[in-house]
Amino acid sequence: MLIGLKGFAPDVDPTTPGVLTDVVAKIPSLKGMKSAPSRVTVGLPALAAVCTGSETVQKLSGAYRLFAGTTTKMYEASGVSSWTDVTRIASDYNSTSALRWRFAQFGDVSLCVQKQDLLQFIAGGTDFADVAGAPKASIVDVVGKFVFLFDTNEGTYGDSPSRWWCSAIGDYTDWTPAIATQCVTDTLSSSAGPLRAGKRLGDSIVAYKERSMYLGTYQGPPTAWSFNEVSNVVGAQSQETVVPIVTKSGGHAHIFMGADNFYYFDGSRPVEIGTPIREWFFAQLNLAYSYLSEAVVDDVNGLIYFFYPSVSSPTGALDSCVVYNYKSDKWGRYDQTIETSTNYVSGGMTYATFTATYASYGAVPSVSYGSPIWFTGARQVAVFNSSHVLQSLTGASGTSSMTTGDIGDDENEMLLSRVRPRYLIAPSSATLVNYYRQNLGDSLTTDMTVARSNGTFDFMRSARWHRFKIEDASGSEIPAIDIEAVKDGLE
Repeated sequence: MLIGLKGFAPDVDPTTPGVLTDVVAKIPSLKGMKSAPSRVTVGLPALAAVCTGSETVQKLSGAYRLFAGTTTKMYEASGVSSWTDVTRIASDYNSTSALRWRFAQFGDVSLCVQKQDLLQFIAGGTDFADVAGAPKASIVDVVGKFVFLFDTNEGTYGDSPSRWWCSAIGDYTDWTPAIATQCVTDTLSSSAGPLRAGKRLGDSIVAYKERSMYLGTYQGPPTAWSFNEVSNVVGAQSQETVVPIVTKSGGHAHIFMGADNFYYFDGSRPVEIGTPIREWFFAQLNLAYSYLSEAVVDDVNGLIYFFYPSVSSPTGALDSCVVYNYKSDKWGRYDQTIETSTNYVSGGMTYATFTATYASYGAVPSVSYGSPIWFTGARQVAVFNSSHVLQSLTGASGTSSMTTGDIGDDENEMLLSRVRPRYLIAPSSATLVNYYRQNLGDSLTTDMTVARSNGTFDFMRSARWHRFKIEDASGSEIPAIDIEAVKDGLE
């Protein structure tokens, strides 16, 4: 009996063929489930304090810049060897650990915000500086020739969590409302709560509250931009949990974490995608700190890593992670503790940078020859660990496991004798723990643990229902499992 794997699906009927009721460090691929990569230090030293936001931006020339902020400082990566302090000269920043740095790129100008200081910019200079006259804001993004700010504070309207601004067309320094320049501001007040996200969607922009969302479209003078409410029940947890993707047809869409599910939005209506994990996930989530959740995309493999604080994290530290493959529509899980996530673009490893990064061959991490770390311009999922060090998710896989649903029959005893995983990438070794029960409502009984031998796990157990956990000692990829079982007493 060959059973194809449907991914991590703890909310689905466990007798559904192919569902996995638990996974550890397993993520979905186009072919099935594979072991998650380990974290590899990219070579940069630790930041001086907790990273409260990081982004890799790209200039018109194609060159990349990597920024990372703390509560008081902003840093730019200099190759893989050092961080350069690019904090504004006037003073340190006034942020707090509860606020995030958010970034956007406007041509060759890099912008960043957190609500305690004015909009920051850096272009050809060596340090960020205030954009005089701009509002303070929690969120920044760019659509075409306009810079957008959301959840703002300035002299005219004061602290206005539901307010948005767009700059004068083509000018990130002009924030004086005028029909001629198309600088405009307004509030999104038909639903409650502050704005939590604002992300570009093609030529439009979507503004999110916790339980509502608005689609902004360009109208031209005199209104410039118009926002229409898309939903008054679906919204996003934070700017970082809204992930832009390219659809199969080449269009644009957002995948985001809401207050009660995960959603897909392509400009028409939000569609639920989290059904297989929804109840399980929100029971694990520390709801008091859900707004600290964030996500990062591996667009080559179609993976989105959603990092979140679990109920075991009383201070809201990000200690857990679910992984969604938007190309295969499957879920996985890869729990880890991080400060924040980002995309890191490798400059490619040369002999000079290799020796500067790794002092000895013993210091070189276990990285495959095909890893993105070796290639110039390769975009990698990366995180800052609890020591403020940037690490990419490109290392060799370690131990991982997956636990199946229930396999069997309500009426008949099934004699199970062999389980053969169909490995596309086989681990160095693997073990299987068998569980069984007579009725679905009964507790599971732990049976024997067997090692993989000649490609199979061989054991004998008769019961109405069987479940098993396969633990791989190293990297693996598996699309299906083959089970040998007969009605007990029959050949």
